[in-house]
Amino acid sequence: MRSWARPNVISSSSPLYPHLILLNVLITTFFAVFSAVSTMIAGDSIQGELGLSDTQSIWVTTLYLLGINTTVPTATWLSDHFGYKKMYAVGVFLFASSSFLVALSQGFWLISAARLLEGIGAGLIFPVGLALLTQNFSKQQLPLILSLYISTVFGAGFGIGLPMTGFIAQYTTWRVLFWIMAPCSLVGGILCAVLHEETELVEQKGSFDIWGLLTFSIFIASLLIALTLGPLKSTTSGWMTPYILCCFFLAAISFVTHILIERRHTDPLIPLVLFQNPLFAVSAIAMFLLGMSVFASISLTVDYMLHALLYEKFVTGKIAMVYGLTMAVCSIAANILIKKKVPVAFLTLLGLSLLVLSYFLNNRLDWQTGPAQVIQILCLRGIGVGLALGPITIQGITNAPKALENNAATLLTFARQVGGTYGGTLIAIISIKRTIFHAAHFSEQTNTQIPGYKNTFDKVFDHYFSDVSTGGIESAAQAYGRIAKNLSTQAYIQGQNDALIIFGYVTACIGVLIAILTLHRVWKKRQRET
Repeated sequence: MRSWARPNVISSSSPLYPHLILLNVLITTFFAVFSAVSTMIAGDSIQGELGLSDTQSIWVTTLYLLGINTTVPTATWLSDHFGYKKMYAVGVFLFASSSFLVALSQGFWLISAARLLEGIGAGLIFPVGLALLTQNFSKQQLPLILSLYISTVFGAGFGIGLPMTGFIAQYTTWRVLFWIMAPCSLVGGILCAVLHEETELVEQKGSFDIWGLLTFSIFIASLLIALTLGPLKSTTSGWMTPYILCCFFLAAISFVTHILIERRHTDPLIPLVLFQNPLFAVSAIAMFLLGMSVFASISLTVDYMLHALLYEKFVTGKIAMVYGLTMAVCSIAANILIKKKVPVAFLTLLGLSLLVLSYFLNNRLDWQTGPAQVIQILCLRGIGVGLALGPITIQGITNAPKALENNAATLLTFARQVGGTYGGTLIAIISIKRTIFHAAHFSEQTNTQIPGYKNTFDKVFDHYFSDVSTGGIESAAQAYGRIAKNLSTQAYIQGQNDALIIFGYVTACIGVLIAILTLHRVWKKRQRET
């Protein structure tokens, strides 16, 4: 007899069943990533058509990320108590319906509400989808499945999403992006309803951790608001603005309160016991840094190409797609190497090393950089993420107790998403500070008595005077304005480069810590054997 829990379209004992679950998860999660990718290139188009201010435009993205980050930690608890199929279907249908609302939006309030709901739907899709894969495939199959997951969801999400977004945003309207997302993700929801069999509900150890959810949500929201709005020019007194200080204070209080609640609750929202394993804790930190690279660093590079190099949207998307393609290929290569008995820790360290190298090479970029240099850095970064993302996920899950594997998958997903959110915010904060520093430093060189500046000024002046045929005074003003504009652009680029170098050093430190903990575990294992 058919029912929601047992649709009986295909038996769960069939060898084909887990592969259909995989296909369903890949389709829906791909569009959740595609939604995040779309605003990287189409953000200006959305802002222009809806007449949004810079602050309102930031809120459109921030609310989507806020929806994801506040929902992800609750996903496992809700799925355990209401069913993984049910919560996955809720996430997919919520994401699809809110994508329709985004496409229909005519103003700030509707698109903001729709993006928040879309983020909540994506916040269910990411962790529950990953948990469904861990439930339906054995530990021996899991490395291959995770590689396919990463290569399809993130590799194809960026490799296909970026050029498609660039083309649509440049030649049609940004609304087409969401008109595509909505029905396609809805198909994933229908497949979930007719294919999945419901999981067994976990016996409740206690009541729902409502206070844990409340304090966690307040912490995530207040910290995100403070870090996002603090550095904006529109914020009256910057970091010392009263409501920014209140947000930081609220974040600190709610964080401490959340930890105290989770330590005492019988069925906590976030099982802190997982962090007692040092390798899991470090894997979560590494996942945060990879999340920053997956989302924030590519967003930074797209912004650099659009606003510093002044590339068209479609050209930007075509160049940036190499990042997703190399990530996809290298995640598959990582699985093959794992099957060849290459240690997971080695692949993790190799991937992190290449990622750090790409951050340092970013310092070579300037306002005259050509596409070849950008592509080289993006390829290197894609290789690093592709090699490290799957192994770190495997390392984190395998270092968790069997009963908490779903929680581990959720927390690793959360770390990756938070890395994409707060990583981008932290990069922006550092970048703004360093841009101001470099702008002041470069302005010291705009002195007509300095030979280098005088030589450059004369060349630019001659260009405007002879080639553009303007008068002497006007040519001088245009020459000065052009040099000032180029110096301002270079200060902006150098500020971004400095931010990535700082995160490069942090990533290198985490890599060293992973190496030490791995060697210590191997040493202890040999000690037990002898």
